Amino acid sequence: MIFKSRYKDQPAVTLESGALRAQFLPSIGGKLCSLVYMPQQFDVLIHKPGDHYRLQPYDGVYVDGECSGLDDMFPTIDACHCEQFPWQGTRLPDHGEVWSLPWETTIDGERLHMSVHGVRLPYRLEKTISFTDAHTLHIEYALENFSQFGFDCLWAAHPMFVLDEDCEIDLPQSVQKIVNVFSSDGSLGKYGDEFDWPLATQPNGELRDLHRVAPPSAARTAKFYVKGRMPEGWCALTYPSRKLRLRMNFNADVVPYLGILPNENGFQNLYNMFLEPATSSFDRPDVARLRGEGTHLSGGETRTWHLDITLIPHPFQTS
Repeated sequence: MIFKSRYKDQPAVTLESGALRAQFLPSIGGKLCSLVYMPQQFDVLIHKPGDHYRLQPYDGVYVDGECSGLDDMFPTIDACHCEQFPWQGTRLPDHGEVWSLPWETTIDGERLHMSVHGVRLPYRLEKTISFTDAHTLHIEYALENFSQFGFDCLWAAHPMFVLDEDCEIDLPQSVQKIVNVFSSDGSLGKYGDEFDWPLATQPNGELRDLHRVAPPSAARTAKFYVKGRMPEGWCALTYPSRKLRLRMNFNADVVPYLGILPNENGFQNLYNMFLEPATSSFDRPDVARLRGEGTHLSGGETRTWHLDITLIPHPFQTS
């Protein structure tokens, strides 16, 4: 079932499967603003209080806006400048362009189709949303470069998932290392420092179990990437007390990197988890290229991938 709805003071489109209810904001980045697991009436995405959506203009500051739900980041996360001819020196906005732009939206039966055109680079990003089953929201992406010239870019999902104090992060068993991007309290060292996954030896010599979240009293935040390419295209967040598992699946050949940002009450008084499948690493295309982990969209190229979000009951057993 698909129908028009409202989210705060904004027009929205809602899809329901029986087990899931997903709500999107066509005029604000095509944002997934709500994803409810209906058997528990549990929304897994962060919401800000108030009846008015905190809008930001194009090239605005992302964290000064609503800063909630799941946004698409493209063509960067961190503000930077394009380095390729003929766009050298062109500024790429904070958290990219597409989160602040209106998306064209059509409903085709049980599928929601959304698309947006680039402002400072000549591309179109499309997504088609449906349910593959009652428990899985399926998003198909297509990115097309309209120019004869190529450019470096980065797409990432940017979900702000609600945390419980007993939540655990699950990654493929063969993941062994992570690389720090930032750490508010220095417990994960400096930019670029590497640590073992899941048991990291911190600079002070103490062990930190990265797959278990700290309580809000930790008042810290960090971001790190799985080192290198993901061996398999999935990650998961388990809610033991709810007996619920959230799993994200993606094409590891096209979306090979994963950023993880546990916000343990260290930012905006929020307690949430970012799990960010990405086409490039380290939050900006120029840095990713220097690391040999970038994405280059050639002239005239079209690239496709998908993102699945599944919410299922999980008979959790304490390890």
